[in-house]
Amino acid sequence: MRHQADQGRCGPCGDVLLTRRELEVVGLIAEGLSCREAAQRMSRSPRTIENHLRSVYQKLHVHNRVELVRAAEERGLLGSAVRHETRLPQSEMELRGCALKGIEQIHQRLAGHEHHHYFGELALALAEAFGTRWAGITEITTHDNLLDIIAIAENDELGHFLHCHQDESPCGAAITQGECVVWSGLSEQFPNDTTVVDCNAHSYVGVLLEDRLLGRVGSLWIMDDKPIRQDLLPLEVLRLLAPRAAAELAVAKTLDRLDEQWCDPDEVGMRLD
Repeated sequence: MRHQADQGRCGPCGDVLLTRRELEVVGLIAEGLSCREAAQRMSRSPRTIENHLRSVYQKLHVHNRVELVRAAEERGLLGSAVRHETRLPQSEMELRGCALKGIEQIHQRLAGHEHHHYFGELALALAEAFGTRWAGITEITTHDNLLDIIAIAENDELGHFLHCHQDESPCGAAITQGECVVWSGLSEQFPNDTTVVDCNAHSYVGVLLEDRLLGRVGSLWIMDDKPIRQDLLPLEVLRLLAPRAAAELAVAKTLDRLDEQWCDPDEVGMRLD
């Protein structure tokens, strides 16, 4: 009976042994994942992960996640990749530094492109910087609560123009709430967004684009069919990019309105014919 209980225990922690599953849970918690997100990563139920976590708390004599990660690091239970590569920044200065690195990478991608290619190149740059399958810019319209996805990067290429409903999509949530962050279960949270469901999208990070003169004009976002890397600080980077993107979108909308006002109706008729 004792032999069966000890079977599979592989993680030394002083005189405490953690099972392989418990070690895996500790590593995912150290990455910043919730129990539900860890359950999806391990293909187990959230209740199973909670049971593992409860067992780890008892073995390590800790009471919360902060104490858990600290104890795991002190006892060498985390691999170097978890401790040094995927941990979240511990200070505002470090956070800003990581975010600025992302901004620099994106600006390098945008350098040299003409003004009217800005939105497409920004979407491609975001997808490249975060390694996501999709990224894009959504614009508010005046047509029955519809939003226009005016630029979308899909698998490192620009995709087709799309629509989505403001009250049924994560883009709409970002516009309404100022930001929308879904680390997992995106399709379940927005079951009426056909684009999200058809793509089997898993995670999303988006921010509001708001111009000082025109107000809310759209949203800037990334989306993936797997967890988006939190250590790359996607929300912080999007926040820093938002003012420029909002200004560019406001200029584009203003130029469209001017074209509509100044265009000769007779000339329009001839063009359509």
